[in-house]
Amino acid sequence: MKILITGGSGFIGSHIIDVLLELGHEVTIYDLEAPRFGQKCNYVAGDVNDLEKIITATKGFDAIYHLAAEANVNRFYEKPLYSNMNTSNSTLSVLECARQNNVGRVLLASTEWIYGTVKIEKRTQEEGGGHKIVPLSASFPITEETPYAQNPDHLYTSSKISAELFCRNYKSLYGVNYTIMRYGIPFGERARPETVTPIFINKILKGEEITIHGDGSQTRQFIYVKDLAKGNAACLNPKAENEIFNLNGWKKIRVIDIVTTLEEIIGKKAKVTFVEDRKGNFKGRFISSEKAEKFLGWKPQFTYRDAMEKYVKTTLK
Repeated sequence: MKILITGGSGFIGSHIIDVLLELGHEVTIYDLEAPRFGQKCNYVAGDVNDLEKIITATKGFDAIYHLAAEANVNRFYEKPLYSNMNTSNSTLSVLECARQNNVGRVLLASTEWIYGTVKIEKRTQEEGGGHKIVPLSASFPITEETPYAQNPDHLYTSSKISAELFCRNYKSLYGVNYTIMRYGIPFGERARPETVTPIFINKILKGEEITIHGDGSQTRQFIYVKDLAKGNAACLNPKAENEIFNLNGWKKIRVIDIVTTLEEIIGKKAKVTFVEDRKGNFKGRFISSEKAEKFLGWKPQFTYRDAMEKYVKTTLK
């Protein structure tokens, strides 16, 4: 297949390209930043919001992976207009390209944040025909059928929800096919220095203080980036057309667990300070990826500990 990836020069995109090239696909990166990891693929320098340029660049493609977005939630808080342009609005640009150029499918990189942190309620039927609203615990597994957060508590969440809704709109209105991939929190080789795992590794190695917002009990479903890349490639399967898939790690990992895991692997005690939690910080819940395994035969191959050990050893070389 002939595939274009917006944001393909970045952390996740570069790993997806590795997998797609191994599978024999022809890949083109569309990104403001030039490729940095030596893949033998085509490159177009461009802004995803430059509609005229990206429409020209996407002619003749079978699929577009849309990864270009603002990934830093702190920057989203600081620069909401700019960040939304690069996340929600950019999705409209890509969908419009697909519509005008008859691209077979848009595969959108979304996030587990779209489920929010509010409590889920379930409507159950009682004896006698009545109904009762039952609150579900935070440990109740969330699936692709779980509704979006009804009161999103972060701009990042709202922007990602909008991007997903645009995909659905373009399918119903114009027949543009999509696949939505809701990521857990990726980590591994090539990660951006400002993400949590590289920050913690560097601070432990240098003996510097690690700052944790809140009490460290908030959870994330971290996923090794090489596993995530294979999940993205699996979504090219025709069975994934016009479907949504959670692509998450095996289990919930507390923020404080990142520290303790790294202490064990590196062999050095961390200095940790706890401060007030960020506004709208995602608390975390268990999100199931069983659908991806059932439909696509994909599941993570690495446990969190094994993947982290592999990543740290690569980092320390």
